[in-house]
Amino acid sequence: MKKILLSMLAITMAAFTFTSCEDVPEPYEIPGGGGNTPSETVDPAGSGTIENPYNVAAAIKYINEGGNEETDVYVKGIVVSVDKGSYDPSYGSLKYYISDDGTTANQFRVYNGYAGPNRKKFSGEDALKQGDVVVICGKLMNYNGTLEYTTGNYVVSLNGNGDIGGGDDKPVEGTYINETFASSFGVFTVNNVKGQPWVIDSYGYAKATGYDNASKTTTPSASYLVAQPVNMSKSTEATITFEYILRYVTTTTGDAIDGIANKVLVTKDYTGDPATTKWTDITGTLTEVRDWKTWTKFTAAVPAEIIGKESVVFALYYECETSSGTWEVKNFAVKEGKEEGGNTGGNDEGDITTTNGDFETWVGGLPNNWKTESTAGNATLSQSTDAHSGKYSVKVGGTSSANKRIGYKEMQLKAGEYTMTFYAKAATSTGASVRPGVVPIVDGKAGTYAYGEYTNNISNNEWVQVTHNLTITTEGTYCIVIMNSKNPGADVLIDDFTFTSGETTIIK
Repeated sequence: MKKILLSMLAITMAAFTFTSCEDVPEPYEIPGGGGNTPSETVDPAGSGTIENPYNVAAAIKYINEGGNEETDVYVKGIVVSVDKGSYDPSYGSLKYYISDDGTTANQFRVYNGYAGPNRKKFSGEDALKQGDVVVICGKLMNYNGTLEYTTGNYVVSLNGNGDIGGGDDKPVEGTYINETFASSFGVFTVNNVKGQPWVIDSYGYAKATGYDNASKTTTPSASYLVAQPVNMSKSTEATITFEYILRYVTTTTGDAIDGIANKVLVTKDYTGDPATTKWTDITGTLTEVRDWKTWTKFTAAVPAEIIGKESVVFALYYECETSSGTWEVKNFAVKEGKEEGGNTGGNDEGDITTTNGDFETWVGGLPNNWKTESTAGNATLSQSTDAHSGKYSVKVGGTSSANKRIGYKEMQLKAGEYTMTFYAKAATSTGASVRPGVVPIVDGKAGTYAYGEYTNNISNNEWVQVTHNLTITTEGTYCIVIMNSKNPGADVLIDDFTFTSGETTIIK
């Protein structure tokens, strides 16, 4: 039997970020007097993978034969008992015991395994209870004769039947991916392009950012988080879900895909290199929040062209340049069937028959009618719930390297006098500067821009009304634009846009 002389204090400190509030657990006897010998009634089974987890008999055999304690393996078992421990339960000092048959025979201890995604909760849907079938991931070990399982503090499945997905055919109960990111990337791999990569935060989620809080500096960064291929050949309809926090979102002019710094991607033709892979973008609209506590649920249907394919790869992509946003993600799942609710990627909403000056109508993640065929509208646009009126405004991405513009779709305008009015608000504490204008479009190309005055020193505390009177001297095709100035080059919110000619309202 392999003896591993590990310090339980070291294990605890590696597993928790709250060690200053915890005591060091001491070895104790397994309740019920269960033995540590391999089961005589259950044969070892499984390969220790997520597709084919060990049973408890195989896990005990693995430990007794000196299996590598540094290797993560998956084990499926029935909960015998749960012990919340003698420490402050708000810090998650949960221990429990599993066996193949739910009895005390041949059980072993799962050390400090959190019961679900909320590590401070031990009741309701997040609680483990006797009789639950669980699939856990972590490192098997033998501590002074006590068979243990250090999970890295998460339970892969505790829904009573142990469904985890994977495999060659349609997965158990239709789950293809189920990754919490509580302590590891699991089936995901980081493919870093430059700068700071995706990391597992000590609070239990995947995080991408280029910002270093200690030095208050940003490292230009680009990084993929790519899942292992899954077989969806027997799928008829599937949904991707996860929870996320998105703050200080920036746009880029670097390697970002289509200039967007946060992407949810899927492909059926993965090349092995995410940079050369042709991805399908299912991001839709991501919601930015104003605190670090509000998690938003993302829900999107797996595209029809992906359904039924044998090798499907999902990925998250993040990038930042001179300023950095932060994207935190947890509980990433791909499951068979349709799921309602949440912040649905690519979901259309609003009345497409309106001119959409109030930015309440969104199609494919973009404000309806605010997409130009020419280069007049060159900014990255995203939906914001910080609105002057109604539910939404549009966030116009900015950069200090170039002026960016939001443009209304090309229109035929007669010669005459026109007035455009809108409300602007800085999206960040950096502030913003905007400048309204118009540009003629000839043969699909933007001509010379005619701008009004700058509105500078726009803060993120209040909405500012901007009004601009312009003259069209020759009838033709034009784009109405709002410039987001490169000085300061931060993101700006626009809402309640109107464009009129005398008593005639063209856009509202």
